[in-house]
Amino acid sequence: MHKISSAPKRALAGAMLLAWMAVAPAIAQASRDPQSKARPAAAKASTTFRGLMTLDVDLTDTRRRIVTIQQRIPVQRAGEMTLLYPQWETGSHAPSISAHRLAGLVVEADGRTLAWRRDPARVHAFRVVVPAGAQALDLSFQYLAPLSRDPSATIVDGFVGVYWNRMLMYPSGWKASDLPVQAAIKLPAGMVPATALSGAVDGDRFRFEPVSLDRLIDSPVFASRHVVTREIIGGARPVRANWLAVDADVVRNVDRFDGKMQAVQRETEAIFGVPPFKRYDYLIALDDRLPGPGGIEHADSGEVVLPANLFSEPAESTSFIDVIPHELIHAWNGLWRVPVDMAVATPNEPFTGTLLWVYEGQTEFWSRVVAARSGLRTVEQTLGAIALDAAIVQHRAGRQWKSLADSANDPLIQDGTVYWRDWQRREDYYIEGVLFWLDIDARLRRCSHGARGLDDFATRFFSAADQKPGERQRPYSEADVVATLDHVCPGPWAGTLRRKLDTHDDDGVLDGLVAHGWRLVFRETPTDYFRLYEASEGVLDLTWSVGMTVTKDGRVKAATWNGPAFRAGIVPGTRLKIVNDEPYSAERLTTAIAAAAKQGDLRLGIQVDGKQETVTVDASQGLRYPALERIEGTQDLLSTLLAPRAP
Repeated sequence: MHKISSAPKRALAGAMLLAWMAVAPAIAQASRDPQSKARPAAAKASTTFRGLMTLDVDLTDTRRRIVTIQQRIPVQRAGEMTLLYPQWETGSHAPSISAHRLAGLVVEADGRTLAWRRDPARVHAFRVVVPAGAQALDLSFQYLAPLSRDPSATIVDGFVGVYWNRMLMYPSGWKASDLPVQAAIKLPAGMVPATALSGAVDGDRFRFEPVSLDRLIDSPVFASRHVVTREIIGGARPVRANWLAVDADVVRNVDRFDGKMQAVQRETEAIFGVPPFKRYDYLIALDDRLPGPGGIEHADSGEVVLPANLFSEPAESTSFIDVIPHELIHAWNGLWRVPVDMAVATPNEPFTGTLLWVYEGQTEFWSRVVAARSGLRTVEQTLGAIALDAAIVQHRAGRQWKSLADSANDPLIQDGTVYWRDWQRREDYYIEGVLFWLDIDARLRRCSHGARGLDDFATRFFSAADQKPGERQRPYSEADVVATLDHVCPGPWAGTLRRKLDTHDDDGVLDGLVAHGWRLVFRETPTDYFRLYEASEGVLDLTWSVGMTVTKDGRVKAATWNGPAFRAGIVPGTRLKIVNDEPYSAERLTTAIAAAAKQGDLRLGIQVDGKQETVTVDASQGLRYPALERIEGTQDLLSTLLAPRAP
């Protein structure tokens, strides 16, 4: 691999200036010619890309989190060429890759430095003029990973996450599936990689077998000091769980989780049918320093971040453990069956997410169900989770102005921190999706007199039983969803879905819960699940009592729009100092709220914007925590839904 010369900066700058003077007129003319701009990736879909791109990624500088990249791209023809740095990614449903982390870009051909110019209208596009006779372009640049706790901060001491779409460039004019690339990584000493890609050690690097660019981008690498790989037996296709940790003790008892992982696989296949992958790899990092808990989906793998105490204190992960089936389900829902408006040919083509209520909403629904069916959660814990879902959805004030359908646009709205979440509605297709699809399941059962439900829809819609050789995606539209529902049981599905998606009131949002024989209630004591949820969020959740959540140090994290705390002037960031003339503590606050149901309002001494003041909060409802209650005289279809299905 060609490396950057170690010549002084002044000499390098002089060479680049001379190169720029030579090619500037050609680039300027190209910029004025609209026909010269990069065409969509499909423009050369019929032309075979000649040669193999190579990519070398050095990840050894974990202290500074600087990734050094060398890349070679075979030249297809002389003249103007556009290099693209990826911008859009399916997993975040947005243009979430920022070009500001790409730095130090140098482009050479046969040892000669070429000038480049960024397209001012498309800042992820870089134009160069390739000289006649050049065989390949050699690129050198760095990816500057975040130094803080950031969603993309996956380079820390003892752990590395390799996201190829942040560490490469590619030529415009081809589909990502038509660009072959061979990648290699250099890891810090003592680290072991885990990925869905195949490869082998090659000197001080790990070199992967050539794959298409789209496959590479969709196949991240996790690496850590200790990796334990467990085969998950019993599924239709091979599945491996790769558990990664910095300390050996963290993964010492990983085998105790084998049974649950096997149950997750069996129950998922029982719902969705034949897997669309030849082999699937879980990449599960047990590390408290990484952004999480959470995960990102891929066609052949799923990355998951969980706490380091997963095996020693499993109860603490109860409220988010369904991320494990969630990412697996996406192999069927989102990566194999992909919304038609998200099926793009390159990572620089814009897309929309109008069907995220299927992609994410139904996946969230099934993750609750599979967690119960597999034993990741008990049925009682799952009822507690659905109670919390129902309480949040029912009290979402923002529905008055913003529909669930409009919430599907949220990933494209780069709005940073959301302070008034229940009013702004942020990606509600996740949590409302649980109740949305619970209602569809109830309607299917009612329509078919109990013979069929959403399981039947999922098998018919997502199974890869008729997958053709080489077929990695099968796009779908809303009309396809309607047609499949109609096949399971004929009905007015098009109108039903649109009414649910476009409504601006609360009517019917909990109909599916009631149809399954349960109702949402509020009690003075929380469920065990709710307490585990509070602990995982690091808050005292008084949303349905006085309309706020409070961190351990007395800071208000969230305030309910137009709720009691909101009306008293409490905003996110407020510090609670005094509770009815006593110094603040979580216990004093909950005791005072309980007493206020009989004795009157709650007085709080607060600090907001640096000022001390006393406010009165209406706490007349007392302590209220969501729970589910059986409706007498009805059939318990929810327990039936949560019962295991796999043989």
